[in-house]
Amino acid sequence: MTSEPSFARRQANPLLKYALRAPVLLYRGVIADLLRSRCVMLLTTKGRRSGLPRTGPVSFMPVGDRFVVFSGWGVTSNWYKNVRAHSEVFITVGRRRTRATARLVEDPERRRELMLRMQARSSGCGPPVPVRPLLKALKLFDYQGEIDMAVAAGGALPVVEITPLCFRTQTAGTGR
Repeated sequence: MTSEPSFARRQANPLLKYALRAPVLLYRGVIADLLRSRCVMLLTTKGRRSGLPRTGPVSFMPVGDRFVVFSGWGVTSNWYKNVRAHSEVFITVGRRRTRATARLVEDPERRRELMLRMQARSSGCGPPVPVRPLLKALKLFDYQGEIDMAVAAGGALPVVEITPLCFRTQTAGTGR
């Protein structure tokens, strides 16, 4: 059975939106390796209206030779809308960048199963576990709350599978 995801939520507040963009600026060298180890990659899509490249950080889970990404902001997420319009993307995972193809996981049961797998490995992803209570107390980011919300959304959460074409290592100092 297939169905379109329907999960949506209101946009992030401006401070959180800015903070969530920080990895784009920092994703270089050893910081890129650190973010990769915390399950963060950069996804570059083609803007659905502008046609211009749009890069943002996304949480990922490796599954075999592919990557699975979850749209925690739901169907209203710009990267998700861009992927729906143009499936050819670029991904940067650590210091490696490649062209890739993105496709929606259509089966809601498969989306739910993938989210449960992500939940099981979430202690090794996102902010380091000792920092999470501070981020939550400051009302900056509630990582566990985000995971719980995504699991509750289950099959309605947009999930995209990304198939890399081939990786190349970034040239030191260039950030490319």
